Amino acid sequence: MWTGIVKGHVTATMKHASLKTAKMLIVQPLNPVTQQPEGLAQIAVDRMGAGRGQKVLISGDGAGTTAILGADRTCPIRLAVVAILKDDDIHVTEAVAV
Repeated sequence: MWTGIVKGHVTATMKHASLKTAKMLIVQPLNPVTQQPEGLAQIAVDRMGAGRGQKVLISGDGAGTTAILGADRTCPIRLAVVAILKDDDIHVTEAVAV
């Protein structure tokens, strides 16, 4: 899991059937300590209702994403918004290497 900030949404004229019930967002990962943008923006599916500028918690568990969407193994996306965060929800005192 990681935190990010929503930069926008994806508009598609054609979608995989499993994605028709959710919107796709462009999410910029944030450094867990500094909360500054880090790395490349990613596309995540959203059923929480997140909007541009909001901080979100992203799950990279593809099986969890297919469960959220009620999809099967052919679902082409693995990232999902699992929470919308407030600024005071994030408290990291030090980063620990895993």
